[in-house]
Amino acid sequence: VGIRDAIRVFDEWLENYKDPSDQDKQLYKQEWEEFRRLCQSDANKHCYGKDPTKEELRRARDDLANGQKLLIQLLSSQRQSQSSSRSTPFPLPSFVALFGGPGMHGYGSHKIDGDKGISRVHIDGDEGNQELIGAAKTSKLMLGNVAKVEVTYNRSDELAMAAIIRSKQSNTLENLWGRSVDTSQGSKKRQRINSTAKEEDTNSEWTCNTCTFVHVGRNKRDFLACELCGSTRLADT
Repeated sequence: VGIRDAIRVFDEWLENYKDPSDQDKQLYKQEWEEFRRLCQSDANKHCYGKDPTKEELRRARDDLANGQKLLIQLLSSQRQSQSSSRSTPFPLPSFVALFGGPGMHGYGSHKIDGDKGISRVHIDGDEGNQELIGAAKTSKLMLGNVAKVEVTYNRSDELAMAAIIRSKQSNTLENLWGRSVDTSQGSKKRQRINSTAKEEDTNSEWTCNTCTFVHVGRNKRDFLACELCGSTRLADT
């Protein structure tokens, strides 16, 4: 089904394709120039090729681990405040290792304002946090009803701020009655569901046998190769 859907989308694109105008070509040129400029930035100073050394892999793991630790610090400090968290030093290689380049991701999205040098990351609530730092660490944060998390990053100063956007629950009589019934009669069932979800989240993590990189999040659960070193995933991992 997936291949047929892809063919249908491609056929529609071919049918509606039009040669780019001069304005479009200029826009594409600007996008490529911005892409090349970003490739030459400090964000890629810890990059590596197809055959990385052990030192390069260790450095990449350290960048990601440091990025996860700093995100947890941002969320912990913001949880205790109603406003955005204070600016926190966040090395650019660690930021890129955690959030990746601009685009759509399993955790949400990452956009860059090229003129201002600002990255804006939107994390899709608890599910997005789990993709970035894992289910266990997300649970320990106890953030409550989180609709999304917004991270603003100044790439030149390498400073990050976070804001937690909480979901708004409806206070209609129907919802209040439903929550009351759930609290009085369904608490045990809810605990069983939460327990099952935690087990599934735990099973979604796997470790590369070659470089020991831990793949966190449901989107990476079915990877057939290591995201870090490219080694083929073994059947028992």
